[in-house]
Amino acid sequence: MALEISKNGDAKLTIQGSSIELDSAYARIELAAAANGVNMQMGMYYYENAAAFEAGSKVLKISEMKPLYNATADIAQGETQTILLASEKVKADLESAGYNVTIVELG
Repeated sequence: MALEISKNGDAKLTIQGSSIELDSAYARIELAAAANGVNMQMGMYYYENAAAFEAGSKVLKISEMKPLYNATADIAQGETQTILLASEKVKADLESAGYNVTIVELG
């Protein structure tokens, strides 16, 4: 799974240490699922786009983006610690901050 994140209004994507603003970014998520079946930690890796990731380009640091997200799976509602759930949790957090986000299935 990956996320395509687009700026929207005041929700900007600025390369850290510069004034360069991106229209969009591509993010890959690394999931650490706790043994309790509930807690999840998502490490975020940002790239200019999918092609940059596939070419082995280095990770971008984007001023407005967190390097790490924490979330929980609601096991009472049938949620399980999966990369899809982790992607949905990060997507919801970014959308609440004003970004447009699409979850990308990997082939």
